Amino acid sequence: MLSGLAPGKLPAMFLHFLYQWASLIALVITATAAMWRGDWPERSGALAMIIAWFATPLVQNGLQRFGVQEGVMIVDAGLFAALLYVALKSNRWWPLWACGFQAMNVVLHVAVIADAKIWAWSYFIASSVFSYLVMIALFLGSVNRPPRERRAA
Repeated sequence: MLSGLAPGKLPAMFLHFLYQWASLIALVITATAAMWRGDWPERSGALAMIIAWFATPLVQNGLQRFGVQEGVMIVDAGLFAALLYVALKSNRWWPLWACGFQAMNVVLHVAVIADAKIWAWSYFIASSVFSYLVMIALFLGSVNRPPRERRAA
């Protein structure tokens, strides 16, 4: 159990459902491709996604069924900022796509703030789709780039 947990807030667990396992497997495959084939943009993107993946359940309110998940929104905004930095500093195509998909994820949170009647299941599905699209962009960007050349020792 996490210490300092707010009363009435259950900690979200990492791997209790099939969709969590699927997301973790997709993340591991994507991060492996980025570390193996990528340079600093791919590795930075993968690291940001790993941090976001593990941070999300820690800030998610397991009892909240309607309305925006503020903690998740902050994590998603942080991932957006990291991807935006990579997109602005690199010459790769994939960060632009990943940043765009992650921006849609952040806009989804804003939409839920604007209209709290958005069905929770729709919120979850849309957020999951955008998250997978971010990972797909990184994966394709990693495997479509030439292998890194070995540096002379």
